[in-house]
Amino acid sequence: MKLAILFSAALLAGGIASAEVLMHEPFDYSAGDLTGGNGGSGWSGAWTESGNSTVVTGAGLSFTDSFGNVLHTSGGAVNTADGGAVTTISAREVADRNAETWISVLIQQQNDINSFVGVSFYDQSLDQANARFAIEHATGKNLRLVRRVAPVVNAAAFTTTVGTTVFAVLHLVPGGGAGATPDRIDVYSNPRLDEIPASPQASVQISGLQFDRVRLAGAAGRAMLVDELRIGESFADVTPYTPPPDPDTDGDGLLDSQEVVLGLDPNVSNAAFIAALRANAGWVALHTTDEIDGVSLGRVMLSPNGPANFDYSFEILDRQGLTLETITRSLPLSGDKQFFRLNLDTP
Repeated sequence: MKLAILFSAALLAGGIASAEVLMHEPFDYSAGDLTGGNGGSGWSGAWTESGNSTVVTGAGLSFTDSFGNVLHTSGGAVNTADGGAVTTISAREVADRNAETWISVLIQQQNDINSFVGVSFYDQSLDQANARFAIEHATGKNLRLVRRVAPVVNAAAFTTTVGTTVFAVLHLVPGGGAGATPDRIDVYSNPRLDEIPASPQASVQISGLQFDRVRLAGAAGRAMLVDELRIGESFADVTPYTPPPDPDTDGDGLLDSQEVVLGLDPNVSNAAFIAALRANAGWVALHTTDEIDGVSLGRVMLSPNGPANFDYSFEILDRQGLTLETITRSLPLSGDKQFFRLNLDTP
């Protein structure tokens, strides 16, 4: 079982080390306009603006999945609002891409709005006719995947909360569509970081997956924070993470170390069995914490009682440390021995 744990840990560590993201933007810039920012890796040029720039904030966003895996983050974040009521547009070019691709980004809505705000992907130029797809607001604070190629197709929205970070992952799938739209784009909201999700939050079909630039925009001063934009060839490329110190690999509510002690396999879920035990504790004579009185050993006292006897006593304490009972006994010293040794076998 310990070998299984070590092997699992080695796989996780290897996944972290081997991920090679094609493009990464952590927005590690000084606070102020994003225009001219040329950090990160894999990009074809610096950030540009169209009239008014989005702005870099001091604090970046973060994400931890439901299993305790922590996304690697650094730097600041970008706000689509610059403090005024004008529309902001910032864009950055990447190498032409028209293949299976994974894209991830952290998004945090700042308002319940009805004006456009989002992260969009274009091809050749920022002309509206060259818009390909986007993660943008749906109604109010919610987000959705949108195919911008005419006719526009809006995928089902996923619910978000103002001020709460969403980790959105896109998967561009060649040949995943049908007919005139032979390709497909899937979107995942807050997926587990250590495995490829089984099914997407939503999907749209599209003809061609090409893009060569990313645009961040907010209409009329609408605010949305954006951070940790990654583009890669695999899910692992765009989801680098640190696992928890003691993970729950199979997601059944028992830590791997607990499963080792119990003789279980940390890679096989026991969730159904655990749920059955909780629902039918009487089947195996299980008791709840409230049904069990926990007691402990309290103060131990020793004293001589004449030349050939001694008395000993000890206390039995309840959960709160209150004395339930004091037990006193007298024992004779045997033969010519005038001393005794007390051994307390405690955990």
